Amino acid sequence: MAFAAPHPAPPKHLDRLTASYAFSHETVFADLRLAAMKREREPSSKAYRQDRFENTERAAKETIEAEQRARREKTKRLKELRLSQQGAKNPAIK
Repeated sequence: MAFAAPHPAPPKHLDRLTASYAFSHETVFADLRLAAMKREREPSSKAYRQDRFENTERAAKETIEAEQRARREKTKRLKELRLSQQGAKNPAIK
């Protein structure tokens, strides 16, 4: 009993069709990308830009304040811990 090849080679004309389809497919997407790059963007309103700027500024300010608050709290905790450890070593300080 002879075994057939698992996948016979496709006819040559199908390879050419597939190649031309792939080429045209890529060309279509390239054309769409080019059109999107050339298209004028919607002008953004001054109010929108100002609002976005203010939101960014507010978020940055809040982040900086939160970091400073966390740093102060950490310093306070470490100072309290250090004092409590010193007090345990030397009860005469109290």
